Amino acid sequence: NMAEAELPRHADEQLDQAGLHAALLVDQVMSALPTEPLRLRFAPLARHAAALRDSSGEALRKSAVATRAALGPGDGLADYVEPPLAIALREALDEVLRILNRRAAHRARPLRRADA
Repeated sequence: NMAEAELPRHADEQLDQAGLHAALLVDQVMSALPTEPLRLRFAPLARHAAALRDSSGEALRKSAVATRAALGPGDGLADYVEPPLAIALREALDEVLRILNRRAAHRARPLRRADA
Protein backbone atom coordinates (compact mmCIF):
# COMPACT_ATOMS: atom_id res chain seq x y z
CA ASN A 1 0.00 0.00 0.00
CA MET A 2 1.67 3.21 -1.17
CA ALA A 3 -0.11 5.31 1.44
CA GLU A 4 1.78 3.44 4.14
CA ALA A 5 5.17 3.79 2.47
CA GLU A 6 7.55 6.24 3.99
CA LEU A 7 7.85 9.50 2.13
CA PRO A 8 11.33 10.32 0.90
CA ARG A 9 12.91 12.76 3.30
CA HIS A 10 12.84 15.77 0.99
CA ALA A 11 9.21 15.14 0.04
CA ASP A 12 8.28 15.73 3.68
CA GLU A 13 8.92 19.41 4.14
CA GLN A 14 8.16 19.52 7.87
CA LEU A 15 10.60 16.70 8.58
CA ASP A 16 13.20 18.09 6.20
CA GLN A 17 13.11 21.52 7.87
CA ALA A 18 13.24 20.02 11.37
CA GLY A 19 16.25 17.88 10.42
CA LEU A 20 18.06 20.81 8.79
CA HIS A 21 17.40 22.98 11.85
CA ALA A 22 18.77 20.29 14.20
CA ALA A 23 21.85 19.80 11.99
CA LEU A 24 22.56 23.52 12.04
CA LEU A 25 22.36 23.53 15.84
CA VAL A 26 24.72 20.53 16.04
CA ASP A 27 27.22 22.54 13.98
CA GLN A 28 26.77 25.54 16.28
CA VAL A 29 27.22 23.43 19.41
CA MET A 30 30.35 21.82 17.94
CA SER A 31 31.87 25.22 17.12
CA ALA A 32 30.98 26.48 20.59
CA LEU A 33 33.02 23.75 22.31
CA PRO A 34 35.80 25.63 24.09
CA THR A 35 38.79 23.32 23.58
CA GLU A 36 40.32 21.18 20.86
CA PRO A 37 40.22 17.97 22.98
CA LEU A 38 36.47 18.48 23.43
CA ARG A 39 36.00 19.11 19.73
CA LEU A 40 37.88 15.87 19.03
CA ARG A 41 35.91 13.96 21.62
CA PHE A 42 32.59 14.99 20.11
CA ALA A 43 33.82 14.82 16.49
CA PRO A 44 31.74 11.68 15.76
CA LEU A 45 28.68 13.92 16.01
CA ALA A 46 29.62 15.42 12.64
CA ARG A 47 28.38 12.13 11.12
CA HIS A 48 25.09 12.53 12.93
CA ALA A 49 24.80 16.14 11.76
CA ALA A 50 25.17 14.87 8.18
CA ALA A 51 22.43 12.30 8.78
CA LEU A 52 20.17 14.98 10.32
CA ARG A 53 20.69 16.97 7.13
CA ASP A 54 20.12 14.16 4.62
CA SER A 55 18.85 10.87 6.03
CA SER A 56 15.32 9.51 6.32
CA GLY A 57 13.60 6.92 8.45
CA GLU A 58 15.62 4.74 10.77
CA ALA A 59 18.98 6.39 9.96
CA LEU A 60 17.53 9.79 10.83
CA ARG A 61 15.98 8.46 14.05
CA LYS A 62 19.25 6.80 15.14
CA SER A 63 21.21 10.00 14.61
CA ALA A 64 18.66 12.13 16.46
CA VAL A 65 18.69 9.70 19.40
CA ALA A 66 22.51 9.45 19.45
CA THR A 67 22.92 13.23 19.31
CA ARG A 68 20.39 13.70 22.08
CA ALA A 69 22.27 11.16 24.22
CA ALA A 70 25.54 13.06 23.59
CA LEU A 71 24.00 16.16 25.18
CA GLY A 72 24.10 14.50 28.60
CA PRO A 73 23.24 14.53 31.43
CA GLY A 74 26.67 14.06 32.93
CA ASP A 75 29.76 14.98 30.93
CA GLY A 76 27.85 15.57 27.72
CA LEU A 77 27.79 18.45 25.27
CA ALA A 78 25.38 20.37 27.48
CA ASP A 79 28.10 20.67 30.14
CA TYR A 80 30.38 22.60 27.78
CA VAL A 81 28.17 25.04 25.88
CA GLU A 82 25.77 27.81 26.87
CA PRO A 83 22.50 26.39 28.24
CA PRO A 84 20.28 28.14 25.64
CA LEU A 85 22.22 26.46 22.84
CA ALA A 86 22.01 23.01 24.46
CA ILE A 87 18.29 23.51 25.11
CA ALA A 88 17.67 24.63 21.53
CA LEU A 89 19.45 21.54 20.19
CA ARG A 90 17.54 19.19 22.51
CA GLU A 91 14.24 20.76 21.46
CA ALA A 92 15.16 20.54 17.77
CA LEU A 93 16.05 16.85 18.12
CA ASP A 94 12.82 16.19 20.04
CA GLU A 95 10.89 17.83 17.20
CA VAL A 96 12.56 15.54 14.64
CA LEU A 97 11.67 12.51 16.78
CA ARG A 98 8.10 13.75 17.31
CA ILE A 99 7.57 14.09 13.55
CA LEU A 100 9.10 10.65 12.90
CA ASN A 101 6.86 9.11 15.57
CA ARG A 102 3.78 10.81 14.14
CA ARG A 103 4.63 9.55 10.64
CA ALA A 104 5.22 6.02 11.96
CA ALA A 105 1.92 6.04 13.87
CA HIS A 106 0.13 7.32 10.79
CA ARG A 107 1.61 4.52 8.65
CA ALA A 108 0.62 1.92 11.26
CA ARG A 109 -3.09 2.87 11.06
CA PRO A 110 -5.68 1.49 10.72
CA LEU A 111 -5.18 -2.18 9.86
CA ARG A 112 -2.35 -2.95 12.26
CA ARG A 113 -4.03 -1.35 15.29
CA ALA A 114 -5.31 -4.79 16.36
CA ASP A 115 -1.80 -6.26 16.47
CA ALA A 116 -0.47 -3.60 18.83
